[in-house]
Amino acid sequence: MADLLRMDLYRMRKARGFWVCLILAFVLALLSTPMEVLLEKLGSMITGAEAELPKTAELSGILREPLPFLNAMFCLLSVCGFFSADMENGYIKNIAGQVPRRGYTILSKFAAALPHGLLFMAVGIAGNLIGTVFFRKIVVDSAVPDSLRVFSLKLLLLQSICAVLLLFAGCLRIKSLGTVLAVLFGMNLLGLVYFGIDLGLSRIFPKMEFSIGDYMPDQLLGKSDPDTLTALIVSAVTIAVFLGLAVRIFDRRDIK
Repeated sequence: MADLLRMDLYRMRKARGFWVCLILAFVLALLSTPMEVLLEKLGSMITGAEAELPKTAELSGILREPLPFLNAMFCLLSVCGFFSADMENGYIKNIAGQVPRRGYTILSKFAAALPHGLLFMAVGIAGNLIGTVFFRKIVVDSAVPDSLRVFSLKLLLLQSICAVLLLFAGCLRIKSLGTVLAVLFGMNLLGLVYFGIDLGLSRIFPKMEFSIGDYMPDQLLGKSDPDTLTALIVSAVTIAVFLGLAVRIFDRRDIK
């Protein structure tokens, strides 16, 4: 298993798509604050009202948003490409027969997604810090320890979304669907779908008082401060269901 993980990390590091997505994530994070300042100034020029721009930025706020702008989408597109790459170039045919269970290759790719996500989040924070320091003074505030909790929860939520992509792109070999899901998850575009489901359920159960979107990993990932218990339960259930399905299906299907 350790050898599989090392090989997967090596393949990931050598993938061109990984570096392209990582560079784009850094650049977008770097431009996050400059673009915000530019838009605020343009807005003040159009309205004629002088905008009072903040002169400081709290470090905790930056740590709470480790995937600013479109970084979540680039992270998920990169990991989706990694999940499906071994199916396209024949790598999996050579490896699957050398391990006790073929499902171990699925577990290895899922494990490799964790440092992948951590790297994208670190790059997002680093880019945001560098882009902010030229426009605002960064203040180390008292909420920094709590922001580390949020950072950890978002890493776990990101990993649970990777389990969904792994099932479709890495196990069922439906790369196009995996890519579409990566874009929808990364851009937080499934809110309308969840709203439609809520609307349908409210007609069946008029007294229903909860929203399904409050318990979806992509929606929790987009929140600035997701509830700890909810995030932990949602992540655990999502990983257990989708990773379990991926391993079970891959163990039983033929590799072509």
